[in-house]
Amino acid sequence: MTRAAQSADSSPIAPVPGVAEPICDEFVVRISSGAVSSSDLERDRGGQWVGRLRSICAAKLTTWGLTPLVDDAKLLLSELVTNALRYGEGGKIEFRLVITPRGLLIAVDDGSAVRPQLSDVGAASETGRGLLLVAALAGDWGVSPDGTTTWCTLHLPEAWNSEPPRRQPPGWARLRLQPSTPSTHK
Repeated sequence: MTRAAQSADSSPIAPVPGVAEPICDEFVVRISSGAVSSSDLERDRGGQWVGRLRSICAAKLTTWGLTPLVDDAKLLLSELVTNALRYGEGGKIEFRLVITPRGLLIAVDDGSAVRPQLSDVGAASETGRGLLLVAALAGDWGVSPDGTTTWCTLHLPEAWNSEPPRRQPPGWARLRLQPSTPSTHK
């Protein structure tokens, strides 16, 4: 995984890193809310997908013995998926989490060719700091040249690089994410 170059006022342009090293675990999910009248992605008002993906990410990292990455990974995932739900186009989002012996890759394709930009927001602003958090926490991060995929990586601490993560427990690969029906109860 490589470091993407960036200027102070823009997002780094870099293809999603190829993972040449062994892959310990990979999770990919395509989120589709169905078409709405305006053809925009239906907003995830309750944050259900963000919460589900945070839980899956935490479970996978914990299973692999990578608990030091859980909090940062959940925050990075939240920022990237929330931006995709908010600004994506085409009604579909693809989320990808790859765990390798050196760390992890989080990539979110939102279908929008509009590149996300780092914002210089005022102290009173309640939004606009997501990519600043990504830039501060991630080992590397970038936006694909076509603007559709925002990605970031987290690296393992140096002391962990000498010993790869432990194997998954039997049966883990058979677990499947089941879509839930939105509750009609209030």
